[in-house]
Amino acid sequence: MTATATGPEQQEDRGLLSRIRFSILSLELAPGESISERSLEAQFKISRTPVREALFHLIRDGLVIRKGRGYAVAPFDMEEIDEVFAFRDIVEPAAVRLAARLATTAETNAIRQSIMSAHREFTPESWLALGLDFHVRCAALARNRCLTAAMQDVTMRTVRARWLTFASEEGRATTHREHSEILDLICARDGDGAARAVLAHSAAVRQEVREAIEGARRFMGRRGVVRR
Repeated sequence: MTATATGPEQQEDRGLLSRIRFSILSLELAPGESISERSLEAQFKISRTPVREALFHLIRDGLVIRKGRGYAVAPFDMEEIDEVFAFRDIVEPAAVRLAARLATTAETNAIRQSIMSAHREFTPESWLALGLDFHVRCAALARNRCLTAAMQDVTMRTVRARWLTFASEEGRATTHREHSEILDLICARDGDGAARAVLAHSAAVRQEVREAIEGARRFMGRRGVVRR
């Protein structure tokens, strides 16, 4: 039987993946920017093997692409963004309808505490975590692993663009209000209302994301956005 890596080495690998992912999601590593194993070794002061493992996971997440013999941060793909939101509009209403039937008070209270904490004490890390977390945690209330996995995938594919809208206090306040409204409807067992709320939220976010990407193109450069 092959031994599975555990302990400090495994924690170090996970920590490196989290650090590189944050650098990409927060746009420290810009869309379209070329990267290499050697440059990441130097930046994060770590050996080649965990860097390769992290890149494997980031390619799977759609955040990094192969570029010749090296790699690049995946550009914003406008067609993929439209496809992701279209898929999300099928999956998420089903998830919140089930969540409204099945969620416990303890579960919804935990989510509410999380969004309140992120809103009161803003840090880039907390808001990126919230962007990855809120819709996935609400979907998990449906008790369906396939729905949860689908929401995790589509959220990961849009959170980097979403960060462009979190940069303003107004954008964060709007997000907090809309998330709270969705959670209130789940708590009230109003599945249809929650479904309508997530669709309205999704439509607004989709428009904000497209506008934010267009506005950011001047500093991302031509490689940062692709259209097919």
